[in-house]
Amino acid sequence: MLAALAAMVVLLLVAVSLVARPAREPVAQRPLPGQANAPARAHPGAEVSRLLQTRARAILGRDKAAFLSVVDRRRTSYYAAQSRLFDRMATAPFAGFTFRIVKPSDDLATASVRRRYAPARVYLPEVQARYKFVGQDASPVLAHVYYTFVETPDGWRIGGQGDARPFGADDTEIWDGGPLRTVRSQRTLVVYHPGDQTLATRLLAAADDAYAQIARSWSQPWERKVVVLVPRDQDEAERMVGANDLSRVAAVSSSSIESARAGAERVQGNRIIVNTSNVRLYDRLNLQVVATHEMTHVATRRLGGGVPLYLVEGFADYVALRGVSAPLSVTRPALTKQVRAGGFDGLLPADDLFRGSNDVAVAYDEGSSFCLWVARTYGNAKLQALYQSFAGDDRPTPFEQDASFRRVLGIGLEVAEARWAAWVRRQL
Repeated sequence: MLAALAAMVVLLLVAVSLVARPAREPVAQRPLPGQANAPARAHPGAEVSRLLQTRARAILGRDKAAFLSVVDRRRTSYYAAQSRLFDRMATAPFAGFTFRIVKPSDDLATASVRRRYAPARVYLPEVQARYKFVGQDASPVLAHVYYTFVETPDGWRIGGQGDARPFGADDTEIWDGGPLRTVRSQRTLVVYHPGDQTLATRLLAAADDAYAQIARSWSQPWERKVVVLVPRDQDEAERMVGANDLSRVAAVSSSSIESARAGAERVQGNRIIVNTSNVRLYDRLNLQVVATHEMTHVATRRLGGGVPLYLVEGFADYVALRGVSAPLSVTRPALTKQVRAGGFDGLLPADDLFRGSNDVAVAYDEGSSFCLWVARTYGNAKLQALYQSFAGDDRPTPFEQDASFRRVLGIGLEVAEARWAAWVRRQL
């Protein structure tokens, strides 16, 4: 079992996905050839907004006729695809669903898109979808869709999707991959496709056990609820995450970021997306480590993106591995190999080493062993305080990091690195 754990730790390279959409300059609605002198027509934003409200009510009410009433029947292939989409969405446990046009004056339709739908008038804004799952979401998940609206004799209708590239692409949701099933407990919801009930049930148990593990190490408030999404396979996971290669990834924690007033941001809709192709064969211990690691990201996410990754990823691994009764040489195998080969430089890993480098497994082990050293030397409360000292969205400079170390631990960054490195060498 410990050998299996060592293999898993190398695999557990976790990406943190915080997606914020940049603002775009409005694109003027251009007249079609021959329409240069045509009289001005009403902007479609208001009518399209009402159409989207109808669509949202239909999703919540499981009303297929109303859902399809906003789609252009003349686009037969798209209409049929929307019919199938509704059938899949009807299996999702929605507690809320709304649409909002992000910027009504912003029309992303290019000349080629207008020619494709000619002679119909076209409107292609960015649309934000917000949804909640029953009993789970204190804040909504934010997703982006790019409907191509066309003017028909009966009014505006949805005529297609996928026409906004390269300006934007629709987010992929788990219901895009097929019908859904769920298993749940008081605090955890696992959403999966038919055929993966065994894995979903195992993930539910692992997640439920993780709350107590996290509570031992993280005393700050968080929702203490989690949604775990189980794609059919790695390909679907990559589409959902927007990643090219998750072959070395066990799971990903994903959140939405919404800009609020005065430039502030709110993190919403926390999700854990597993790479089913990898975790399906994990034993109980490895699955527990994965679940606890990812849920620790969920618990600490609201502190923002300014925390150095040696703490972000290191703390998550530290929490996940605290319950494993094994020496450092077993729980941090990549670091062990580095030390024994004489390649350990005794420096905390830079952020870029966590992003797909050849030494990413070593970076995770270095970060988690550093957190373990801080907790054993100064106590878990000091480790939490060090983590929280970097709250915010601005990446700290080396000088700012040093100041945080002095304020929390009473020693500078270089001294902390040297003492941690000496401890690692003694352990290994």
